[in-house]
Amino acid sequence: MKQFTRALQMIDRYPAVTDLVFAMVLLFLALLSLAAVWDLGEQEIHWIGATVLTIGVVLPLALRRRIPLIVMVFSSALLILYRELEIPEGTLTGNSALLYVLSAAAFGDRKWRSRVIALNYVALMGYITYRVATADLSSFEGNAPLFKVLSLVWPYFVFAVAWWFGEVIRTRRERESQLAERSEELAREREENARRAVIEERVRISRELHDVIAHHVSVMGVQAGAARRVLTRQPQKAIEALSVVESSSRQAVAELQRMLGFLRSQGEAENLAPQPGMRELDALATEMRGAGLPVTLRIEGEETQPPASVDLSAYRIVQEALTNTLKHARRPVEAFVTVRFSENVLEVEILDDGKGAAVIDGSRTHNGLVGMRERVALHGGKLDCGPRSEEGFFVRASFALDGGAH
Repeated sequence: MKQFTRALQMIDRYPAVTDLVFAMVLLFLALLSLAAVWDLGEQEIHWIGATVLTIGVVLPLALRRRIPLIVMVFSSALLILYRELEIPEGTLTGNSALLYVLSAAAFGDRKWRSRVIALNYVALMGYITYRVATADLSSFEGNAPLFKVLSLVWPYFVFAVAWWFGEVIRTRRERESQLAERSEELAREREENARRAVIEERVRISRELHDVIAHHVSVMGVQAGAARRVLTRQPQKAIEALSVVESSSRQAVAELQRMLGFLRSQGEAENLAPQPGMRELDALATEMRGAGLPVTLRIEGEETQPPASVDLSAYRIVQEALTNTLKHARRPVEAFVTVRFSENVLEVEILDDGKGAAVIDGSRTHNGLVGMRERVALHGGKLDCGPRSEEGFFVRASFALDGGAH
């Protein structure tokens, strides 16, 4: 069975060689048959001419895939001449005509295939009808009409079957080609989707890095400045500020190592520290207060545990908003964080009363708001932000807890 499968694979891989070998074998058998029956009739042609005609009818089978329509017309014309000269061998040469029709239907050019086959069919059947109608069937006596009918019907039938079978082969080849193209297209789409997913994941992680590192670096900068100002007058406060810088730097390095570790190896992700969430808002508010930004945190409604992705996104939005307030707003400033739990909706609101916050077209001049918008859009939520009617800036984000958009 394996050897048969390999043989079929070789035939598919080298069709030109297969056709040449098949044509040579059929030609050998046709010439052998011609030699065997040559003495049975009275030929009007020398045996050399009969041999040349036999070669002309059969050998073009080697080109039946390359130029099938030309080969069919050429060989059919020679076959009519072959019959007209009463050459005795007819079985293999006649069968080769069926193969030409089949090959033309299977491999012929789409534009001309049907027309040329139809004309060739009419020509062959017309000649066969003429030969049967003018044939001397007196030796069949009472069976002559039946034999004449069979002699007419059979060629029409077998040539029509050859044409139909060639169309079936062509349809199957086209379907297989379409399936192969579709498979290649799907493979390209999978590769493109995988590449796009990697890019999107890298963008997402870069924003995560921006959220985390920008926050800690901002805290470090503020605390280092505070330590510099009170270093000589209030050493204890300077020490406390430097302690915050030390703690923030360690957290920033830990976050950086965690995310870069994730980028290096997906398998290491399960060993990393858990992502922060809404339960860490108290710690965030305390950290911001230590950095010099008074933060008031208020929870409204019955507190529930949101989905992990919503939990992380809501926390990051609060963190980014407070970091932006610390970086961009002028003192004196105070921030107010309100978390509202209602039916299937989580809303976070961050307000500040900073004076002269850097605003251009209603948005502060930093990349954090872009990340906020995409985080909220990812969960089908809403984000509003901009200057308050009084002094300050506001950020308000809402998430659907049931996974739908609202």
